[in-house]
Amino acid sequence: MSNSIHLPGLNGLRAIAALSVMWGHTFQKDFGDWGIGGFKLPVVADGVTLFFVISGFLITYLLLHEQEQSHTVSIPKFYMRRILRIWPIYYVYLIIAVLSTGTWHDPTIWYYCFFTANIPFIMAAGIWPIVHYWSLGVEEQFYLFWPWLVKLTHGKKKRLLTISVIICIAWLACKWGIYLAYGTNTAYRFFAVTRFDCMMIGAIGAILYFMKSKLFTNFLMNRTLGIVCFLLLMFSQPWIDLIPAPVRPQVIAALSIVCIASQLDNPVINLENRVCDFVGKISYGIYVIHPLLIFGLSALYRNASIQLPETVGAILIYCIITVATIFVAWLSYRFFESPFLRMKNRFTIIHSQNSMLK
Repeated sequence: MSNSIHLPGLNGLRAIAALSVMWGHTFQKDFGDWGIGGFKLPVVADGVTLFFVISGFLITYLLLHEQEQSHTVSIPKFYMRRILRIWPIYYVYLIIAVLSTGTWHDPTIWYYCFFTANIPFIMAAGIWPIVHYWSLGVEEQFYLFWPWLVKLTHGKKKRLLTISVIICIAWLACKWGIYLAYGTNTAYRFFAVTRFDCMMIGAIGAILYFMKSKLFTNFLMNRTLGIVCFLLLMFSQPWIDLIPAPVRPQVIAALSIVCIASQLDNPVINLENRVCDFVGKISYGIYVIHPLLIFGLSALYRNASIQLPETVGAILIYCIITVATIFVAWLSYRFFESPFLRMKNRFTIIHSQNSMLK
């Protein structure tokens, strides 16, 4: 068996997730004040959940291949790969953000230093230029137990699938039960923010795909279903509020796993192209750095007193933020992240060749 795999379209979906999050934050007052009202683009309503599902799918699929090839999962190598991919830009941006905005004295800063930023987020608190780190905390916490669970099932995919489904259902049941009994209290927010269930949906999809389950190949990879789910996901912003709050992330997650499946074999909507690939390749940088760019550029725009019709001004702002963020993320990837990624290859057993770009 080859020690490298290619999952087409995943970088394209990463690109969509990153751009959706960035555009969703562009006119939020917590990130920047442009001096105009702006408008929301009708894009993916919850790009973070799309990220969670992609991560759960890809990580699980790679772990299953590693387990099949080497008959085990190397936990130390797994964590070294995560450290070299996540930590460098995470901590550099954290330092730059808190120093440039004078927020280093905030008592919640320690949560961000130790990948538990979801805790202040649950308490409706946080440090604004790094408040989006809550999702990175959730991912890192998921990685604390998930590779161990894959390893300890000893290659028994059906057992891993059963455990995954039980965890996912139990998580959603706890959230629903608390919501119905107490409303949106702190316990509810814990389950709503810490979306292990959404990552588990991605993992379940990966297990089914690895097993060549008919549920995956005949249903999730259905072309008609793929088109419908893709369109619903891409334009979920206008309709998502019609869904009860406790299950909105799960609806997005369900659409996301179908979109992943639809990319894997003869997709009608093909995201395997150089533009999507390029943006997807730097999507982690886009996600990390965009809040500070929104803050800085919004201050410059507001101080410049640019007089344009509001709609024209909003379109211009979206273009400025998109170009600036992609450019800075590319610089980060090319000159800062790449050396760490080359080091990461030393600890990689199954290579994910998801990029068309070398």
